[in-house]
Amino acid sequence: MLHFVSLVEGYCRVIAVSCLLMTVQSLKVAVIGGGAAGLAAARVLSRNGIKPRLFEKEDNIGGVWRHVSGSKTHPMYRGLRTNLPRELMAFRERPWEKDPGKSYVTHREVCVYLQKYRDEFELDQFIVYRSLVTQLRVVEGSRSQLSTQDEELPLIELEWKIDEEKYAETFDAVCVANGHYAVPSIPVLPGIEHFKGRTLHSIEYDDPEEFRGQTVLCIGGRASGADLAREISEVADQVYLSSATEDKVDTHKNVTLVPRTKSINSDGTAQFDHNCDITAIFDTIIYCTGYDYNFPFVNAESKLDLSVAPGERRVTPLYMQLWHALYPNLSFVGLLHSVLPFPLFELQVEAIVAQFRKSILPGLKEREECASVDAIKGGSKSSGNLKDTHYLGAAQWDYCRDLARIAGLYDKEMEDYLSVNQTLFDHSLFERSTLFPGGPDTWRETDYDRDDKQATVRILYTELEGALPR
Repeated sequence: MLHFVSLVEGYCRVIAVSCLLMTVQSLKVAVIGGGAAGLAAARVLSRNGIKPRLFEKEDNIGGVWRHVSGSKTHPMYRGLRTNLPRELMAFRERPWEKDPGKSYVTHREVCVYLQKYRDEFELDQFIVYRSLVTQLRVVEGSRSQLSTQDEELPLIELEWKIDEEKYAETFDAVCVANGHYAVPSIPVLPGIEHFKGRTLHSIEYDDPEEFRGQTVLCIGGRASGADLAREISEVADQVYLSSATEDKVDTHKNVTLVPRTKSINSDGTAQFDHNCDITAIFDTIIYCTGYDYNFPFVNAESKLDLSVAPGERRVTPLYMQLWHALYPNLSFVGLLHSVLPFPLFELQVEAIVAQFRKSILPGLKEREECASVDAIKGGSKSSGNLKDTHYLGAAQWDYCRDLARIAGLYDKEMEDYLSVNQTLFDHSLFERSTLFPGGPDTWRETDYDRDDKQATVRILYTELEGALPR
């Protein structure tokens, strides 16, 4: 359990630390990013009477879900289907339309869903398209409307450009929602200079056809590695999937699961953990090793104490993995991983708005102390591994309950909603984990039906043995 979970209930009871000297409707709030997190921010803010300014660098919304054919800098590839059912890939106030047989959807369908969400709640009026935020800066000596009798908070200045025109403006608060799938994380692989074939990161992948007839090594055994291995195996001669969690060799058809890749030998073969004796010559090595957090608008000029070291996969100092510990008028929506993203985004922004209204967070010293503990403990695993800092997994349900309490939304209806989410999430994960990584994705044929009023989940169709009633 993360450090903040045990603390938040006490904070929620203190709902009147000091009076805010404004109404939330008068706040100037900026949102950076027009993906799912940014749209959720714009919707929750506008529903509460705040008219946000949302900066989106592209000419359309969608963020990571937008597919750009042939792109080497955009992570979405043409064949992707979600690894969570659409019944979980929805905002609470806008479920997907009923469409039997379609629980696991394509990236195109997710984009359409987000466009409908934008249109239904008239969010386009808040979006500034083709606006690239280039600088975030704390304005020393200024006073945000979110300042209280107990704590002065500065205004936050943003600079951005549209085409070649430059702009700047100050805001009372900023929600950063620029995602974390833009900067590839590529580990140091000893001996890689001996490899004469092609190397690439999964961000460059789009079509398996370019690997026809090849022998391919995919390094990284999580979702992207398994999916790419499966797709590429349909045209390649042989695919090896290297996972740090494996301790033996296992093969299904032309996909071989091997332990962690330790190094590349002088003859171009790979050395794997656990005395694995695979000696294949690879044509291509694909790093399916994730991404680093990146905020290109934060630098020394920002006058902001924020650590985002390449390769570390940790953003600090953050309170509750959401608010900047020193400046709680600056928040980072959607940093957490191994979660249900859309419902979590919504609840994070609901908590942000509650903080706007009542200033319910603890004082600076306590926020810093909590942030310091979270920064070194290794996330909900308490692994001590910095790369696990923003991992939630099974801890996400209590985290969402805490956010709901902060927002004043926790009741039986919310508990039923979260319980259904957990049931669906656990079953989807169970089905996926029963199959060979990189093998047929039979689990994506399962079709669910959720009923939040009855707090029930039904399996309408599955090709696997499940744990839920049919």
